[in-house]
Amino acid sequence: MAQFSDDAYNNQIRPGDGAGTLIANWFEERALRDSSGEGRSVPQRHLPRSGLLKDWTKVPAVPRKGDDTFDRVYGPMNSTDPIEPASKTIGKTDTSVPTHLRSGPLTQSLAAAQLDAAETEVQYEEAVVDSVNHERYFETSTGVAHQKPDYTIAEKATHGTQSCAGEIMRGPAPDRMIGLDNEGLEVPFHAHYSGVEQVTHQRMCLADPEQRNNVQNSAATGVGAFHRNGDFTKGCDTFNLGIHKDEALNEMFDGLKATQPLRHLGGETAPGIFAEVPSLAALKALIHRKVEEAWGSNGYILLRQHLFDFCDHEGFIQKNDVVAVLREQLSISEEELPEKPLDVWLNQLITMKKDELKVSSLLSSLRPALPQKDKRRICTAFKMLLAPGSNGAVRLGDWLARLDDENVKRTVISAFGAQDEESVANTAVSEQVFLELFSDLAPLTDIGPLLA
Repeated sequence: MAQFSDDAYNNQIRPGDGAGTLIANWFEERALRDSSGEGRSVPQRHLPRSGLLKDWTKVPAVPRKGDDTFDRVYGPMNSTDPIEPASKTIGKTDTSVPTHLRSGPLTQSLAAAQLDAAETEVQYEEAVVDSVNHERYFETSTGVAHQKPDYTIAEKATHGTQSCAGEIMRGPAPDRMIGLDNEGLEVPFHAHYSGVEQVTHQRMCLADPEQRNNVQNSAATGVGAFHRNGDFTKGCDTFNLGIHKDEALNEMFDGLKATQPLRHLGGETAPGIFAEVPSLAALKALIHRKVEEAWGSNGYILLRQHLFDFCDHEGFIQKNDVVAVLREQLSISEEELPEKPLDVWLNQLITMKKDELKVSSLLSSLRPALPQKDKRRICTAFKMLLAPGSNGAVRLGDWLARLDDENVKRTVISAFGAQDEESVANTAVSEQVFLELFSDLAPLTDIGPLLA
């Protein structure tokens, strides 16, 4: 049957109605619309043009609804739902059906607690593994095959090789007493680094009377020795120290005669807003005050004796024993000195063994540094005590015989761990031991009578 022939239309379905319908297609549509008022397609109704034939720019008030064949055949498309293939939708939860509560608040809280406990346990295990990986091992193949010689019996080579390269290029070695008299080489290790001037060649030359003219610096009227002072080169129109420039400069230079341009500001902590930051100088200052409160002028000598009670014959002591001496003998609580800064400081002193440090290194780091001038006086006094053929050592009895003050003499005898002079009279004292003794006495007492 031809689609557009007269036979394709049924004109007798509704007599009197000029509109026909396609056979076997629109009969059901007309019956469905008459019975329910809704059909499977949008009904096409006439919209009055309302003068559109005269004004072609005018648009209808209501847009004409058209029929969409795809919506009629396949149903309306939901644009909010993404299109997924069947392979993705198989086994997927149907979101259109509300899910029932399968676990209560107690089950959910217990599950969260189990996850937190598992995470904490894993982090603890990882911390243990990290600590093992970062552990220092001092055992080497050479250390296993060969034993370290004892410090007490080890001797230096008698016929050691000496190149004398320094003497060939620079001449004989100078006397170290010259350096001990130079204030520019002073380094107070017990002070905070922010208040200590670093040792430089210019600073050393400025402290030496023979090399001072070789240094280019202006008048030290600032905080440091080498701060710029431009008053001498200013013109009279810009000079502001006085009306007469020459007289004002003379007064300025006269006032600088009593100043100390090579001084150190010092201090236990950093200045300003950084004063609350923990520092090694503050830790040493706290222990220094505790030593003075507990044992008085012989504090460092007694501290050395208490430390030697725990050390071996080579002078090494366990780190835990050092902490025990500081906590128990000096009564330093953890509130005054926390455990972490103390542990960091002691770990820095452990250099040759795993958990042991030398007593001499501990005291050298703890006590205040001996000034250069005092060290020069001590070395001069030792040279005066040396007898011909003494092989670089002084008999302790000869030094005690020169001391008139009995209190000073008892201090020296107690420093060597004795009660009377006869027991230590024949003790040989080297220059290093002599210097260490005065380094222990100088921070808490006046060493002038001992050097008289």
